[in-house]
Amino acid sequence: MLEETAPFDADALHHLFLQVEAKDATCMLNVAGHPLRIREVIFQMVENGCRVCKVTADQYNTFIYDKEVTEIYDYLTTIIKVKTLVG
Repeated sequence: MLEETAPFDADALHHLFLQVEAKDATCMLNVAGHPLRIREVIFQMVENGCRVCKVTADQYNTFIYDKEVTEIYDYLTTIIKVKTLVG
């Protein structure tokens, strides 16, 4: 059985979970916002040398972390909730 996908709506808010690995830390991000802004945030992370991969909500919820921070990225309200494990 094929899984049906909803059509992509560029104006709708999107939500995803990401695992980000940098030289000194590993983070799980809960990201919500406009898809183009989310894409820009991900691009900036990759450009700065981070490894980024999409994960599930279960992986995000079971991630063991040292601290948790919520940020509003910019005026277009990309909201990022970060769980950080410092290496």
